[in-house]
Amino acid sequence: MHSAFLSRRWRVRSNLIVFAVVVEATALATGAAVLAQWEQRQGSSPPDSGRPAGGPSACTVKTLTKTDVDGVVVPSPDGRRYLVNKEDARGVGQIYIGTTGSTALTCLSCTQQPGGPKPDRYKTQPTWHPSGRWIFVPVERDKYTRPPILGWSRGYVKGQIRNGLWTNMWAVSSDGARWVRLTDFGSTPAGTPDGFTGPAVTDDGRKVAWSQIVDGNVFKYTFGRWELMLADFEETLGTPALVNPRDITPDHMDWNEVGNFHPDGESLLLSGSIEKHAEGMDQYILNIRTRRLTNLTNSATVWDEHGYLSPDGQKILFMSAYPYRDDPRSSQVLSIKTEFMLMDSDGSHLTQLTHFRGRGYPESNKRGIAANPVWDPDGRSAALRMLVFPDYVDWVVRFEGPCGRQSTEWRR
Repeated sequence: MHSAFLSRRWRVRSNLIVFAVVVEATALATGAAVLAQWEQRQGSSPPDSGRPAGGPSACTVKTLTKTDVDGVVVPSPDGRRYLVNKEDARGVGQIYIGTTGSTALTCLSCTQQPGGPKPDRYKTQPTWHPSGRWIFVPVERDKYTRPPILGWSRGYVKGQIRNGLWTNMWAVSSDGARWVRLTDFGSTPAGTPDGFTGPAVTDDGRKVAWSQIVDGNVFKYTFGRWELMLADFEETLGTPALVNPRDITPDHMDWNEVGNFHPDGESLLLSGSIEKHAEGMDQYILNIRTRRLTNLTNSATVWDEHGYLSPDGQKILFMSAYPYRDDPRSSQVLSIKTEFMLMDSDGSHLTQLTHFRGRGYPESNKRGIAANPVWDPDGRSAALRMLVFPDYVDWVVRFEGPCGRQSTEWRR
């Protein structure tokens, strides 16, 4: 989803690296010791295929099919509506809403609303508030400074906006009538965050977490320095606001991005790295109350990103180069190879769901890589976004049962 960004002083490593950022993930470096620990825990055999020999289980893959909707689908908390983020005829990212069971869409952001962002501002990656009343949307800012030469390319700019750079966080009502800007990034003084990724929202809707970039010096921080933020979500006379923001960044985790919250309201799934230069990107659980940090994947040479907890908090979907761990190039920016994986929330029972780089599978594509997953609220399916640079192909995986809703402890 999100990776190395340019600072406002435009400290750029290389043109190729910058364009590779659009894959919305972060490159990993080397180191085999920690990976060996994970392989020992998972067992020496490859991950499960998703079709256990003993017969189907709730998490057995039933079907994997392309969607008939242009854009990633984000279901509402009650499953009755859905959002689609796609570009309009002008190439501007917009937010659309539809009713489950219908393909008819209404654009929430294509026309100017009082106090809202301009229709020509790029919008991306919407997130529902659990109440269903509000939708969080990263929106391209009106004012920001593009880098020389690269800033001439709208494709480059769109890629960086998708990664979080040059954005502000907005809340829009589900009918599209009210827009409220929640952050003021990119303003003075120097050091003000230049964009964000996320947010993640607790099931009770009271807390919001996001990652914000505060230093884009890639010579000091390979992928920039990010702060992990937590705030209270409050509505005063019907107007939403982020109140009491505080920095909860784990020690030495200069690069991080939020996934989502466990139903317990305390456990936050993260992609991050605590190694120098962001080596060893992994999936972590951070307890926002105790600040305890748990590394779930421990795969120092494998690209693990974009984790998403299931509705019951017992399963995690994420993208990983683990199936190609014997190829060191699979976890490098310019030669990345990833698949969607499924594991228990403690990091056990690793299962491979897709075979984008395999042979003989319907989803096989020699250039495609796994990008972002989104669980359906009923836990029986999930949207899987595959990147075939620079475009996306969207898939839906359906399980034999309620894979992500097997536990009754956290059902609303």
